[in-house]
Amino acid sequence: MAAIGACGVLVAWARRGFLYSTVEGCSMEPTLYAGDRLLVRRVAAGRLRVGDLVVCPVRLPGGAVFLPPPGESVPRLWVKRLAALPGDPMPPGMVAAGYGGTVPPGVAVLLGDNPAASTDSRAVGPVPLNRVLGRVVWRPGLSREGSPAGW
Repeated sequence: MAAIGACGVLVAWARRGFLYSTVEGCSMEPTLYAGDRLLVRRVAAGRLRVGDLVVCPVRLPGGAVFLPPPGESVPRLWVKRLAALPGDPMPPGMVAAGYGGTVPPGVAVLLGDNPAASTDSRAVGPVPLNRVLGRVVWRPGLSREGSPAGW
């Protein structure tokens, strides 16, 4: 009976600290493909780094909704690359879209690796950091550092 209780505690701890998700769509190709399974570790905003693959909800405060390219379903979570943190220079595509020269406090710029097929910060603006759920820590083919081999 104690083993069952210990398993329950372990499962509760894992659910609080990790998410499991499946990639939908092609916005992160060639890094991630539809059907790839991801393990996402919940992390505080202060532990995120530029270059991390992160996950956030599709619906953000203020009613912004990330719409997928035509023909794709609306995913529940958005998987993107963290391109810039508060105080970093705004990526060129964001400056061209009318955003200032640096990323404002409390937000981050999230971009898809496949710009032609990605709805991301270029379309909806910077994302509140408190909406980022976590960092991708594992998928088949990722190195121990969370980056695809060969990066």
